[in-house]
Amino acid sequence: MRVRKIVSRIKKIVMAAFVLAFAAAAFLFLTNSYFFRIKNIKINENDKYSYDDILEASGISVGEELYGVNVKKAENNIKETLAYTKSVNITRIPPSTLNIEIETEKGFFGIAAAGDYYVISQNFKIMDKTAQLPEGIITVETDEIKKCYLGEKIEFSDDDIYDFLKDITELFAGDDSGKLSAIKNIDITNKFKVAMNYQDRFLVKFGIFENLTPKILNVFEIINELSADDKGIIDMTDGKTVSFTYAENIY
Repeated sequence: MRVRKIVSRIKKIVMAAFVLAFAAAAFLFLTNSYFFRIKNIKINENDKYSYDDILEASGISVGEELYGVNVKKAENNIKETLAYTKSVNITRIPPSTLNIEIETEKGFFGIAAAGDYYVISQNFKIMDKTAQLPEGIITVETDEIKKCYLGEKIEFSDDDIYDFLKDITELFAGDDSGKLSAIKNIDITNKFKVAMNYQDRFLVKFGIFENLTPKILNVFEIINELSADDKGIIDMTDGKTVSFTYAENIY
């Protein structure tokens, strides 16, 4: 009798555990199926991509299970599809909201290659391919391009070019006057004959691309001494003296 009671008690415990597990599974199923469904997708404003662009790139749609979304995959989808993306973070807000926070980069340099222009961020990521560069982009001319693929970091065959361009970005970061935004073009095809187009008014000959920061600051001092109508060539190639020659057509 005692054994039967023990067996009967064990059966009741097992049955209760089974019923409890079934109830829990049913609750989770019903919750995911009917309660935790995505009804609202929030996306922060940015200056590059529309709401629909970002939503389509994420691969997420209204009606999906909130906790069934592969957040990391969706974040990677956005980064791979939208090349101007700097960072993206997707979070769930129960019971039915998904929040997408995206930060975009701005184009800084423009590199010409094979008849097209590639927009490059200050971190050297290739963000766009275009037939014409947007305003505010510095065109960089060089024959040292080793690898140039959309969404990836541009590779130069001469590592000195990275340091040179980093000097430019650091100058921009500390520029409150807006003077640097007037740089149109920098030619580093020959690293010993670096030249810059400034405001389409001045051709600046730097010579070798060393000590760039003091050279550019020196250029500004010279330009400040000239009249607003002056055009010409500023030559500092010998590293000691600076000369200015008036010229209407600098190219």
